[in-house]
Amino acid sequence: MRRFRPAALAALSLAAMVAPAHAASFSASLDRDAVAPGEPFIYQVTLTVANEEVANFRPPDFHGLQVVQAPSFPSRSTSMQIAGGQTSVENSFSWTFQLAVPAGAKGTLTIGPAHARVGGRDMASNTVPVRVGAGSGAARPSRQPPAPGNIFQQFFGGGSGGPFGGGDADQSDALASSSSAAFIRVLPDKTRAFVGEQVTVGWYLYLTQNQNRYESITEPRTDGFWSEDIPSTNPQGRLSFTEQTLNGRTYNVALLFKKALFPLSAGKLTITPMEAEVSQVDLFGSAVRARRLKTDPLVIEAMPLPHAGQPAAFDPANVGKYQISATVDRAAVAVGDAVMLRVAVKGAGNVRNVRPPALPALEGWKSYEPKVDVAVDAGDSVTGTKTVEWLMRAERPGKTTVPPLALETFDPTAKRYQAERTSPIDLVVTGEASSAPPATAGTGNAAPPAEAAPGAIRPIHARPSLSTSPGLAFLRSGAFTATMVLPPLAWAAVLLFGRARARLSADEQRTRRRRLRSMARKRLRDAEAHRAAGRVTAFYAEIDRVLRDALGERLGTPVAGLQLGELRVLLGERGLGAAETAAVVSALETCDEARFAPGATAGNPAALAAMESRAADLVGAIDRAELRAEQHPEAKG
Repeated sequence: MRRFRPAALAALSLAAMVAPAHAASFSASLDRDAVAPGEPFIYQVTLTVANEEVANFRPPDFHGLQVVQAPSFPSRSTSMQIAGGQTSVENSFSWTFQLAVPAGAKGTLTIGPAHARVGGRDMASNTVPVRVGAGSGAARPSRQPPAPGNIFQQFFGGGSGGPFGGGDADQSDALASSSSAAFIRVLPDKTRAFVGEQVTVGWYLYLTQNQNRYESITEPRTDGFWSEDIPSTNPQGRLSFTEQTLNGRTYNVALLFKKALFPLSAGKLTITPMEAEVSQVDLFGSAVRARRLKTDPLVIEAMPLPHAGQPAAFDPANVGKYQISATVDRAAVAVGDAVMLRVAVKGAGNVRNVRPPALPALEGWKSYEPKVDVAVDAGDSVTGTKTVEWLMRAERPGKTTVPPLALETFDPTAKRYQAERTSPIDLVVTGEASSAPPATAGTGNAAPPAEAAPGAIRPIHARPSLSTSPGLAFLRSGAFTATMVLPPLAWAAVLLFGRARARLSADEQRTRRRRLRSMARKRLRDAEAHRAAGRVTAFYAEIDRVLRDALGERLGTPVAGLQLGELRVLLGERGLGAAETAAVVSALETCDEARFAPGATAGNPAALAAMESRAADLVGAIDRAELRAEQHPEAKG
């Protein structure tokens, strides 16, 4: 503003050097012909002088009229005309009062003259009669002459409502919530609505004369409502005004903001008043002639939803006109693959708060937490689409039908309940379900005994003498020697074989554990590289692989194809502790969810680091666990 000051001072100096061209005039006028009791109206006094000093203004005697608002100092404009080599300057001062006729007044009231001292002499304005009528008369244009040659407009541009124009001269901080020179009006499209039904409310600024600055002081509170801001159509950074007539008076009207409100409970809900300030600014940007405005509170009556025809367990959030649809990204998958089920609710109402139906349990499928997305369209009526996406993973082959999903709503326009349903969806899963080999118990039936072969009857041989004793003969035979020597040798052989087998088994266990630790270190390094690069899906896939490979090494059997329920049973049979088993299965389930249904929580750096540390601890627990050897089917039972 500093660069404007030399020009302004030069203009004032020039105005002081030129000669006056017109005689001073002092006049008063009203903005209408007739005034009803209690109705505000405008009384304006205008003093037009040349380059003369104006001082000691005294307002008139209003003779019983109520002074609603009064100015602290006048509004001033200056014009300059150059013609025939002569320059003339005219200064115009105006004082604007807002008055009201007291109740019960009749006939005609008279406003006395105003007084001022101009160039050392006293001047008085004309008296003004006020005719008290039955209704509001049409507003009359002000008798104040326009100032087309205003020197400040020539230098800096702007209309008559600029910094020194004939704007509203009220200087008080009175709160304006009714028809006056400036006020804010709250306009709802309805004052009675059902719970959950949209009520559109707009806040409008009404001005009789231009203002340079608008500032919000207190925003209205909408407690008890779900609130959606309706996008503004105003140009960026300023208000867009249109001309409207209200109660016979012309205003410049601008929309401040508009909201879509949805009552959340039945009863009388109050929107609190808002406060703002409008003002003009002087040449250097300082606010003058400030006016504070305040709205009246607005009460909306929220009616409860009708009980007649209301479905059982109806959700009061589903008020509006909606349609529902369901689709899948593919209808045929293999075991272990995932399908994305997408349910979309589209229509008019409180789209963000509408409750889509829940996904029923489907046998042979594992579903994860849904992802919810809302898109709201621009416009006075809130419309849009709420989309819910479920990721489902097939766990066994077969055909599954997703049943129709029902959305029950209440249409506030038709005042009735209705149900929208999706079409059924068929899903086909191919492949084979992974499972542990079934345990087969032995029959326990011994082989039928062989039938004894009938022995031949040996003839009796007569001997001439008695033979040697049979026991003595056995002791002297080689069979006795073999009987005595072979069992100790066999026992020694068994001991030696057992020790060798135990040593081989221990060597094999040490080899497996060394191989497990080496593999785990490599897998965890790969997982850390994925984490550092931000590859979330690859990170969780590597964690899943390291846990399953560690289990496979310790158990001596692959577990990559086992479902989590089957893996839990197998680990219990092989002797892994219940706590360790639950921790391993939980970690694998977390990996599945992060891979197939990635979300912000699973992908943040802290969660990734925690999962890597958790996997390292679990690998160590698997390595230290004392597991039983695998029991073959023929050995069971």
